[in-house]
Order: sequence, then C-alpha cells, then structure tokens
Amino acid sequence: MMTRKEKIKKILKLSYTALSLVIAFCTADAIWYWNVAPGWSQGFFGTETLLMVGILFCIVYFFFAKMYDAHKIGLYRLQELAFSQMLAYGISDGVLFIAAFFWFHNFQRIRIRLFLLAFALQLLLILINTFLFNRLYAHFDEPRKIMILYGSEDYKRLLVKIQEKKQRYQVLACMNESEDTSAIFETLAKCKDIYLCDVRDEVKDRVILFCNAHQKDIHISMDIGDLLILGDEVSHSFDTPFLRNKKTPVAWYYPFLKRFSDIVISMTAILLLSPIMIITALSIKLYDRGPVFYKQTRLTKDGRRFEIIKFRSMKMDAEKNGAQLSTVHDDRITPVGKIIRKLRIDELPQLFNILKNDMAVVGPRPERPEIAAQYEQDIPEFPLRLQVKAGLTGYAQVYGKYNTTPLDKLKLDLIYIAQRSVLFDLRILFYTIKIIFIPESTEGIPDGQSTAAIETK
Repeated sequence: MMTRKEKIKKILKLSYTALSLVIAFCTADAIWYWNVAPGWSQGFFGTETLLMVGILFCIVYFFFAKMYDAHKIGLYRLQELAFSQMLAYGISDGVLFIAAFFWFHNFQRIRIRLFLLAFALQLLLILINTFLFNRLYAHFDEPRKIMILYGSEDYKRLLVKIQEKKQRYQVLACMNESEDTSAIFETLAKCKDIYLCDVRDEVKDRVILFCNAHQKDIHISMDIGDLLILGDEVSHSFDTPFLRNKKTPVAWYYPFLKRFSDIVISMTAILLLSPIMIITALSIKLYDRGPVFYKQTRLTKDGRRFEIIKFRSMKMDAEKNGAQLSTVHDDRITPVGKIIRKLRIDELPQLFNILKNDMAVVGPRPERPEIAAQYEQDIPEFPLRLQVKAGLTGYAQVYGKYNTTPLDKLKLDLIYIAQRSVLFDLRILFYTIKIIFIPESTEGIPDGQSTAAIETK
C-alpha cells in the first residue's frame, strides 16, 4: 500500500515527464513554424504537419530522455538531470534539422540561428522545470531504507558506496546470514530494499519468499557463473521445469555490420575531430618538446597483442618503475594531460586502431598484459572478457569508472558479451556522450596503488 508521500512523489514524477514532453512538442512546432512560415501560401505546412512534427519529436526526445535517465528526479543531482535533458533535447533538435533538410531538399528554408535560439529556449525551460520539480520532490522525499544481508566481508565495499549517498539511502542494518532468521525478517520488515551479498542459497530462498509476500525490493549480488548463464529460458521438455542456458550465436549480420560501422564511425570522427587533435598535438609538443603520441601494448580478442595509440598525458619517464595506473593525485600527469584526460581527448588516436581492426568502437577496454596477469592471479576468469574485440568505449565504461575494481569490470564486460547486438552497441554509444562529461568516471585509483583493487570471488 502506497503512503501519501509515495503517491505525491509518483504524481510529481509523472507531471515532470508530462511537462518535459509538452516543452518538447511546443518547441519542435515553434522551430518548424519559424523555419517554414514564409512558405505558408505554398502549402509547406498546416496543423496536420505541425501535429505530426510535434509527435515525432516527442517520440525521439522521450527515447533519449529514457536512455539518459532524464526524468528520474530524486535519483540524480540537479546538474546531472539538467545535462541529461540537454542531451535529449539537443539530439532531438539534430534529428529535426536532418528531417527538415529531407523535407525541403535543401538548406535555403532552414535557418540555423532559429534552431540555436530554440535550443536556448529549451535549455531555459528545462532548467526551470527541473529545478522546481526537484525541489518539490525533495520536500516529500526521504532516504530509502535498506538492509544488507551478507555472507562474506565483501559487503563492506558496497556499504562504502551506499554511505556516499546518505541523502538517497539509509542503511538500517548490516546482518550476517548466520544470524537468527526471525531477527533478520523483523529488521527487513522496516526496510524498502534488501541487498544480498554472497548469501547461501537456502537463506536467499527464504528471504526472496518473504520479500515477495511483503513487497520488498531485492538486490542480489552476481558471481561469474550467474553472468555466464545470463538470459536463461525456461525449458519445458519434461513436466519438471528447468532453466536452459541456450548457446545462441549473435545474428549472422552482426560482425559485418559492426565492422562496417566501425570504419564509418572512425573515419567520420577523424575528419570531424582533426582540428581538436591537431591543437592537442601542438599543445603536448610545446609543453615539454616530448613525443606527442604514446604507444602501449594491450590485449584484444583471443589475447592478441597490439600497440594502442594515445595522446601522451604524462611525463616522458612516467613508467620508469614499471606499469602503473594513474592515481587520484598523480604527479606524473602534465597540465596538458589533466585537460585532455578530463575531456577524453587523449583517447582519440585510438580511432586509428579501430581503422586497423585492432579495436572496435564498442567492446571491453583493452588491458595491459602485465596488469591482466596480476588480475588473473586472483580472478582466473578474467580472460573471459577477451572473447570479443577490445573497444574504445564499452558497457563497463558507461556503468563503471576508471577505478572500478577488476572483478566488477569483468562482470560488466560479461554482461555486454552476453547481450551484444546492434541496438545494444548503439545504446552504449549514445550513453557514452553523457559519460564523457561526468568527472567521477575518470577518477583514478587510490594513491599508493599500482593497479585497481583486486577482489576475490
């Protein structure tokens, strides 16, 4: 049964989404009207056309708003929501611009300044909309009460992450699976969510039954075995149901389409971003007269080694003491390097690796052989991520960070490998646009470490 506050929050979420769609519809029609109004007498538009333009724009906008979590007030910070909205509206405006070109078959009736003016208006409206609804939602919101039930000490890592978001979550209890069941259920009754970390199956089953009966949300940790059978289907070969892990290969056209898109995307990106790459190369050279590029041996599909190309962001003798990932306060990074790392510009030369077929646009990030060997000592399954070609961006980059632990990166990579498809790759590409501008995603590993923290299963 929903409480009064929960009902109000649900109404606010729906109202926020509805108002965002109204803004999308009205501004899209305004853009179209402003651009084609001189052609009214020639029949270039009417109410039916404006209605169609507004609806189609709303569909495109809603798709990207959903992808970027632009409507999840209360879950993300104000600036994150505003940025997600800006991306959704901006991409939709771009689609509308392309549609207008095909509609009129030329650029004579398309006035770019009006598109820019409309985007500025959208930005102003969504900032006001997001600010007001976020404040209203916060007035009725309270931290989500959660409980952690654990079977190993690995839960402490999760606890640290949860405690960093005190305004969003409140941990009522952390209990060991060996504690009395009645005490566990008594505490769980006061919570909205429970996180199960490495809990035995018999305990897990009892908790799941309790949560299903009392409308509690369950979050269950996944090990490598769980990820390898991701996407199971129910087998009805007998009257006893089984979960069947069917080994279905990717669509026959996927490898060809992926390689074709890799070539087109990398060549287009090189042409469009060449001014930025030239400026970056000059800045690096002028700073310390050292080499512009930095080559490093990495691993790709089936463990094949290749030389990855990056803009040099560290001092020339940065790895005189051996391979080491960058830390939070790494004094090896140059002033130019800090800027290009923050904006991901140092990764741009990898577009040439993609053209050479060493990498793909989307895939697991390539790891260094010596660092991968260290990870494999504690995580023997780590080479499983080499089932596909390494990528410039990937699922682990979208949902993880630079300092995400090796085990978590492996899990994220295995999720991608299990679900890879054309649409999944496209989703990751669009989401990467948002991640580029999130500072936390480039945060280094803790000072004093040479690799990300190694975890065991």
